[in-house]
Amino acid sequence: MNRVPPPDIMTVDVEEWFHGHNYLPHTPPETWDAQEQRVERNTERTLELLDRAGVKATFFVLGWTAERHPDLVRRIAAAGHEIACHSHRHPVVHHLDAAAFRDDTRRALDALAAAGVERVAGYRAPSFTITPAVHEFWYILAELGFTYDCSLFPVHHPRYGQPACPRHPFLLAESGGDDRDPLLVLPMTTARVLGVNLPFAGGAYLRLLPGWAYRLLRRTARRQGQAVVTYFHPWELDDVRPRAGQGLLMRLVSQGGQHTTARKLAAILARGEFRTMGEYAAQVRARPDLPVRALPLC
Repeated sequence: MNRVPPPDIMTVDVEEWFHGHNYLPHTPPETWDAQEQRVERNTERTLELLDRAGVKATFFVLGWTAERHPDLVRRIAAAGHEIACHSHRHPVVHHLDAAAFRDDTRRALDALAAAGVERVAGYRAPSFTITPAVHEFWYILAELGFTYDCSLFPVHHPRYGQPACPRHPFLLAESGGDDRDPLLVLPMTTARVLGVNLPFAGGAYLRLLPGWAYRLLRRTARRQGQAVVTYFHPWELDDVRPRAGQGLLMRLVSQGGQHTTARKLAAILARGEFRTMGEYAAQVRARPDLPVRALPLC
């Protein structure tokens, strides 16, 4: 357990609304360039929200977005925020083989480098889809120069669930080398209640939960030694709610509570003691009791 109280961390997945996996049946990749692109205006809203709170965040930027909006990436970095990687074309990672995953990640790094970001420490898989079937992809991330990953979400979920996996950070055994440290895996935040890992700090969980439930679960997670990693997408601050052919239930999951996002984020930003993911990773890596785990994890 940490002796220093675990921090709050604000993270942003910089992508368009139509990149979301819930929309893919209606907005396949071949249609993306024909869609209205709103990521710039919504990311500017995000930057304004963070600036008012005086908080530095970690922005996991999609390579596809960086290619089309390199000035936006530069503005994020110029504001003092950390730039990390969110893949290139937002795949479901466990649908890829190792060669395709390596290619997608390299393309993302190339796009970020072209936007002026030479050093990228962190990776987050789209929809947290580095699942047990492809945990060996972490070794590819280490080979490509990443020092931390936050793709592991130890919850029940049909796309990315891995509830038996660790909830607390660990180093991945045999992922280091002569010139690099082992990869640090930073699981996403959960509160363990009655033997179940409960998500609450981002996406639909944050949008749909009432404020009192978020605060209760946050307190629980912090008592359990969890850093509270909030995550959201710029489109969750948008006034536009695309229909995109979705049914009622999927619209609820994709857009429910969207009108509450800005208010909830402002309250979270006013409450926490914030670090970037990179700063938190450095804090964790310095712990003498940090476990080293080998695959398989769960």
